[in-house]
Amino acid sequence: MKIEYNDSKALKHSNSYKLEYLGKCLLIEEKEKKILVIGDLHLGYEEILNRAGVFVTRKMFEEMIAYFDLVFSRTRGVDKIVLLGDVKHSFGGIVGQEWSDALALFDYLKGKLKKNGEIIIVKGNHDNIIGPIARKGGIGVKDYFIFGEIAFLHGDKDFEEIWERRVTNWIVGHGHPAVKLGDGVKVESYKCFLTGKFKGKEIIVMPSFFDYSVGSDPRENELGLAWNFNLDKFRVRIVGEDLEVLDFGILRDL
Repeated sequence: MKIEYNDSKALKHSNSYKLEYLGKCLLIEEKEKKILVIGDLHLGYEEILNRAGVFVTRKMFEEMIAYFDLVFSRTRGVDKIVLLGDVKHSFGGIVGQEWSDALALFDYLKGKLKKNGEIIIVKGNHDNIIGPIARKGGIGVKDYFIFGEIAFLHGDKDFEEIWERRVTNWIVGHGHPAVKLGDGVKVESYKCFLTGKFKGKEIIVMPSFFDYSVGSDPRENELGLAWNFNLDKFRVRIVGEDLEVLDFGILRDL
């Protein structure tokens, strides 16, 4: 399957796949099936900051749900929800906020699934101890997830299976891509998708869903991905307001 990248919001393919950018999320439609893809969430980040002596109000979950309400107002139910890893933030254990926010989020997302739908966690590098939360929430955890011709990956590890001929598209998290844009007076960073090709595969690098950090500009910092993508040749799609995603062209031309 080859995806044609263009300026439209929905990207179609003759084999009935359609990719639609919904703000920080990605909606994949294959015939009657809908898959919503969500990037790095980093639940519990506020508690980790509080423990380090940094005061922040814990509004992230409330704001997250408000954003999801907007996303789901456009989808009318989905068959699968794929969380692309780093669902939680702490590396070495599970803090209280991770338990409460993750379980509440799972309950919320289950309410948006069609009958017999499922939520899948693709394990990220922050998810070493995600198992107890996932089991309590009745959620499956995988190192990677392949659906048809699409591989869903966190992005910090490579797997032999994703190189199979039948897999033509990778959707990747972990990198937290963002780009800096200036008007001559000030410079601001914007979350973005990066789309391009790598060794015969069509690649989409997702922005993080997490809002306390916008992300890293690949022109200035390595994104820490497991593959040596030539990101200079990737197309930049910036996340705007009201779920709008804007095509800004090729990264090296910005």
